[in-house]
Parts: sequence; C-alpha cells; structure tokens
Amino acid sequence: MPDFLYPYVVIGLLLSVVWWFYRVYRDPQNSTILPTLSFWGATVVYASVLYFTKFSVLYKLLLMLPRDFIAVVVVGLLANNLKSTRGYFITAVGVGVGGYFLYSNFIPQATQKYFGNNLPFMQEDTRRNRLAPNGELLFDIKNPAQLALIEAAVKPLGGQIRQAFSDIKHLDYSDLEEYYVLDIPENTDLEKVIKTLEATGAIDWVEQNEVISLSPLESNAQTARPNRKDYGINDPHLGKMWAFEAMNVSEYYNYLKTNGLKPQKKAKIAILDTGVDSEHEDIKGNYKSTKKKYDRDKQSHGTHCAGIASAVSNNGLGIASLNMNGEFTEITSIKVLSDQGWGTQDQIIQGIIEAADNGADVISMSLGGPSTDAGQRAYEEAIRYANQAGAIVVVAAGNSNENAIHHSPANCKGVITVSAIDQNLARADFSNFVNDVAMGIAAPGVEIFSTIPKNQYAAYSGTSMATPYTAGILGVMKAFKPALTTQEAYKILTKTGVDTKDTPKTGKLINPFQAIKSLQ
Repeated sequence: MPDFLYPYVVIGLLLSVVWWFYRVYRDPQNSTILPTLSFWGATVVYASVLYFTKFSVLYKLLLMLPRDFIAVVVVGLLANNLKSTRGYFITAVGVGVGGYFLYSNFIPQATQKYFGNNLPFMQEDTRRNRLAPNGELLFDIKNPAQLALIEAAVKPLGGQIRQAFSDIKHLDYSDLEEYYVLDIPENTDLEKVIKTLEATGAIDWVEQNEVISLSPLESNAQTARPNRKDYGINDPHLGKMWAFEAMNVSEYYNYLKTNGLKPQKKAKIAILDTGVDSEHEDIKGNYKSTKKKYDRDKQSHGTHCAGIASAVSNNGLGIASLNMNGEFTEITSIKVLSDQGWGTQDQIIQGIIEAADNGADVISMSLGGPSTDAGQRAYEEAIRYANQAGAIVVVAAGNSNENAIHHSPANCKGVITVSAIDQNLARADFSNFVNDVAMGIAAPGVEIFSTIPKNQYAAYSGTSMATPYTAGILGVMKAFKPALTTQEAYKILTKTGVDTKDTPKTGKLINPFQAIKSLQ
C-alpha cells in the first residue's frame, strides 16, 4: 500500500506548499493556522509513507528524498513569486496534473533508464514477499454453504471475505470457483488468522496472496553488425539480434519458405504483463485486442516481451520474430501488473483464467518471485484450467541466480520454465537454474533487442526476455498442431534442442527449425 500511495502523498505535499504560500505568505494578516497544519501534516504523512515503501534505505536517501526535496523547493520558489489568485490556482492544477505524470510514470522510467536495476542500493529485497493490501490470503473452501461459518470466525479479527475468481467460463476445468480472498487489517497476526481459518474445518487450503514485482535488467546499447543475407527479410535491426544466430533462425525461415508450409490456424499468444503498446509500429500488425485497457504500457516490460514473441517480420521496420510473414501467430495482452511493475497473485491467476477463456494457445508470463508457501495450489489450479482450455503456459525461471524450484509460478506443475543463456551459450549469470523443475528449457536472454512503447526499441536482459522467445516457437508449433499439449511440446523442444555450456542447469536451448520440422 505505501508504494501505491507514494506518488499521491508527494503531490499532496506539493499542493500544501502552494496553499501555504497563498494563505500565509501572501496575506499573513488574514491567514489561519490550517495551511500550516496542512503542510506539516503532509510532511509527516510523506515521511511515514516513504519509510514504509519497499525500496532500500540507500535508494530512499540518495535518490527519492533529494528528488522530492528539490520538487518542494522548486514549487516553493514558484509560489513565492506569484501575485494573483488565478496564478495560484493554475499552479495548483499544474502541480496536480504534472505531479501525477512525473511521479507515476516519467521519474520511475527515467531512473530505470539511466541507472538500471543493477545498483545494489536500488535492488528490492526479494526475500521479503509483500502481501496484497486488499486481500492477504487465498483459501479454498470445502463447501460454499460453509462460508457463513468462516465469516463468523474471522469477523472478530476484522477480516472480510470475497470470492476470488467469479468470472469463470468452464467450471468443470478446475476448482477455482471455490477460492476466496480474505482481507485483514494491517498489522494483524497472520499466523493467528491462518490458524483461525484452519480451525473452522471448512477449508481445504490456505496460502498467502503475495505481491509479485518485476526485476528486469537493462543492458547497454548494442553495436550493430551487418545484417546476415540468408534471413531473406528486410527488418533493419536484425544486426542487433544475436539470438537469431544462436537459434539458427536462418535455417528455420528457409525451411518454412522453401516447403511452403501453411498453418492449420493462427495461434494466439497472450502476454500477461504490464500491458502492451498495441499501436507500436512493429506490433500492431500482429496484435489482437482483448480489452482496450490492456492495450497500453507505461512500464515497457510487456511491450518488450510482445515484440520478442511476435513482432511483425519483413515489414522494413524494427525487429523480427519467429512469426515469419505474420502467418502463424498473433499476440494479445492481459494486463496483470501495474504501471509500476507489480501485481498480486490473485490478479495474475485471474489473468490466466481470462487468457484461457479468450482462446489463448500460449500464455507467456515473464513474472514471478520467491515463494514463502510450501506450495502454490491456486497457481496450479489456474494452470490446470488453462491446460484444459488448450493453452500451454510458459514462465520465466527468475533472475536470482538460484534454483527456480523456490520461485513461483516457475515451480508450478504444468508450466514450461525458461532459463536465460548469453551470447556464448552459457547460463546468464543472473538466471535461475531449472534442473529441479519438471519442464525446464533455455532461450536467449541477454541484451535482447526488442520493442518498447512509442515506436522505440531497447535491449533488456532477463529470463523475462527468454520466456517470450519460447512462447513464440510454441505459438508456431500450436499453429501447425492446435491439439498439441504442454507435455508433447516440451518433449519436442527438449528432443530437438541444442546443448548449452551448462545444459543440466539451463535445459536445452530451443531450436525452432528442428522443432517445426519434427511436426511435419
């Protein structure tokens, strides 16, 4: 909650400065104590919210606090020179509108652009899993008729209950309709609440409704190489796409072209992320909207993943994807993460359900984090639901350089988990390893050049980037064989894949040519 409130608290502080100058400095004889109390109250609230945000102490002291102090000084100097009521009114409106834009969008993106996420003082402590502020626990009820019993048990603790996933098209695919969210007041003893739930005897399962945050790693600009002639396409940034050489895409393209292969359908790849800029010049030709509110991306992560999965190829613009000539796949967006790059477990699960109900053939999730629960039954129910609907779910292994078995949803049954390799076909130094998950595979994930909002392009690194490459080839495979299951697809990717320098930890590197050839 403090992270969500932070931009608004800063704006409130700046507005209190404007009001103070208008009422106290401009006309001290007729002023009241309210503007002064407002300013100091806003300062106390600001300090409290800043203290409880998720960022490290060094980040707050070195970047956030100086930045906000400068904003207060600038607004104060401006207000000090105003002479009319109209001027103060225009300034207040400008602070409100401009402050929201700066603090909720521009400043976070600019900070990431110029500093990246690699500085130690900017890193979150990924071990401290936050819980959803509007619903900290997920539980599976044995019988909906017992809901009143549970409500009576948690009422003394201030708990409120709502159904977690009410909009489900196929009730016979899973037990998700039996899941509820429990919202409890802040600082409530979580263990006591869980014991209270379990003591009712009316639930099958309870788990924490955790907040998932992105951790992309931005790379430096790449030096373009001359385009290879054997791709046979005209996208100008091919020289920056080393991943195409690693995956032998030239042979893949040539195989599709010379054999005149036609798909049985155009497969749909759903990007569950921060949204997608649907008007991007290199995406819109392959994009199909699910909802208008998902068709924008202030953060850039989702748009970057969408371009990797299915950018328009051979259009004389930007980059290319495995979707040669746009015949095989289309992409859609399900926004499950906020503009600041975080989302709750129940939101992500709802996104999986929505993607499956809207006919997704592949669901690509470049998200996740360390899990404090012994299991993730709700995630696995959602994945089972998607599988039953005909979708393959592919998930990022994570960027913590550790075992992906400790990260969710990478450790869930039924998903293909993707590690990242670098230009030398070695495991990327940040990539989690996948030797203990059920279905692990590898794809390029270092300095991956792709689309970002407003017709721009950038190179990012992370298992977040490796995941949509895998989703892209899975989409093409589903286009040729719509009934392909997750297990069948994984078996093909593993059998046809290429060894890396650490195959046991990365899994096989995807080989699009051999994978498609095996389906013919």
